[in-house]
Amino acid sequence: MKQDRLIKEIRKSLKLIIGKDLGFNQSHRFHYTINGEFKAINRFDSPQKQVNVLNWFDDFWLFLEIKFENNDMEETGKNTGISGNKLNTFISLSVFQGDASDTEKYQLFRAEWDDYNNPEEKYAQPHWHITSSQAVENILKIYADALNQQDILRELENEKKKVIDVKKIHFAMNGDWQNNGTHIHKMENERQIARWLQGMLDHIRTELMRFIS
Repeated sequence: MKQDRLIKEIRKSLKLIIGKDLGFNQSHRFHYTINGEFKAINRFDSPQKQVNVLNWFDDFWLFLEIKFENNDMEETGKNTGISGNKLNTFISLSVFQGDASDTEKYQLFRAEWDDYNNPEEKYAQPHWHITSSQAVENILKIYADALNQQDILRELENEKKKVIDVKKIHFAMNGDWQNNGTHIHKMENERQIARWLQGMLDHIRTELMRFIS
């Protein structure tokens, strides 16, 4: 996997579906994020952090992050540079909803592909994380704090303990179960990855359009 080639292919494919060229901010050699002009809170990361998001359509926003890592860092503890099949690739795409001025935009869901070049990978790749449930929870906390209703906060924490934390589940996006395959869908080259992102965004837009009056 070639780093520069992958970024080029992604920009080319996403321009077709989004309608404009996606620029990237490059914080260092191996880390790219979408060049958005507005802010949102990525609540999936720990600790939570503010990220730049790009207006897609209506009140929906995109955050795209691409990271590269060399396996040699794990094996030797030193970064010896990107080379050949040693390149691990991590892609994360989040969809937010909210007003442009609102930095607390609702994070609806997150799509990821984590390629560790591991033939024994146990998590579904690529996969979804559902994060929209946090929106309702955060609103309840805000009002409870504002009204100093500690009993409501305690009840909320008790209710949370009764259900699993869905956002931690890796929901398989493209398993090969119908062919007795696994939950891993291997992507072999830069063009396949770019097409995956393009097709996924096309599908997401079709679904989100149903909620626009």
